[in-house]
Amino acid sequence: MRQEGAREEGRGRGISGRERFLLRERCPLPQVLKGWLTSAKEWERERALRVCTHVLGACKERCELTRGCPYKQFGSLVGLLGSLTSDCLDTCHQRAWVCLGYLLQMQAKSMKVPQADEIRCLCEELNSPDTETFAETCTQITKAVCRCIPAAQAVDFLTAILDSLLHVMPPRARAVRKWVFIFLVECREEIVQEVPKILNTLYSYMQQSTHRPFLLRAVFLLTRFHQEPVISSLLQKSLLMDSDTVELWRSLGRSILGIQILRCLVEKLNRAGNDRLGTDSSPCEQHSCQTALETLTITRAISEVVFALRSTEELRRLLPHLLPSLLRWASEMLGGERQLLLMTSWKQLHVEKPCRIFLSAIKLVLGKCMAQKWTQLLEIWGVWARLEVPVAHPEGVRLLTR
Repeated sequence: MRQEGAREEGRGRGISGRERFLLRERCPLPQVLKGWLTSAKEWERERALRVCTHVLGACKERCELTRGCPYKQFGSLVGLLGSLTSDCLDTCHQRAWVCLGYLLQMQAKSMKVPQADEIRCLCEELNSPDTETFAETCTQITKAVCRCIPAAQAVDFLTAILDSLLHVMPPRARAVRKWVFIFLVECREEIVQEVPKILNTLYSYMQQSTHRPFLLRAVFLLTRFHQEPVISSLLQKSLLMDSDTVELWRSLGRSILGIQILRCLVEKLNRAGNDRLGTDSSPCEQHSCQTALETLTITRAISEVVFALRSTEELRRLLPHLLPSLLRWASEMLGGERQLLLMTSWKQLHVEKPCRIFLSAIKLVLGKCMAQKWTQLLEIWGVWARLEVPVAHPEGVRLLTR
């Protein structure tokens, strides 16, 4: 490794005309080299990394790339190089680490990081012949690099590194997972404002990638540190949930955060209901399209989380807060359902009986918490059928709550 780094620095004087052009024009490396860095051909990746090493090595020495300011494409270039740190070709993953070392030192210097000297010493340890030392150094450099990614470039980094999932071999896919997880943990405080964009980025790759378990785990990590922003962002999606959104809610419901997610959703549903209590407005005014859509979307999310929830004991403790709100909204929605369905915006949603969403949630919750004989008794009494009919609804409520 030491010889490799020495050779790369020593080649600076004999670089090709294309490399000199990159240096002279300060070209955006991510765009220029992306096609080669992500190539399936080993020789193309190796050649691109050689160019990248020459350019970044020269820039580190001459400070031509940053001019005392943080590199605007730092996140994108780190994302491109991240998956290459586990490339099957030794020269490729060695050069990838050399490039990241150069980038890290330049970024630390431009950001006036107090630990700049420590970072320089850390990068020098990449030359260690000891396997364990090298592995530990790589982990420390990964964490240091992630901490130097500006929050505004978080999406650029994730987009670049997740792009590689579409065409990489298993060793490089493992590197992608490691980089993404470390980034979400190390930068959890800095990326608060970027959480909605980050969530949308992860969601978009769920729709085009076979690495869904990894992406679901990434969403879980993001939710662990930023529960409220993630839940709010997921609730912005359509009431007519696609399979990816359903899978996200169920994945969160199955996780150790499941009951916390449910409690947050219940609080949101109760607040939405309380905002409307005590008003004298007509049903149509009381349930504007926007308000009805909000409560229905929350209820759909509650249903998916409850469906996947593992702890019924915790769910039972939430019943006094959850069931009254669901039942109240089912009743109020039933009263204004006819006027609501006449709205053009509602016709586009193709939701014929909005109150059924609340009733389905109640049925699901009770099915999780009650013995089967009691749920069968509710069916025998015709409770669910009564609750859907305005005239019979009060009797259905009486039977359900007796």
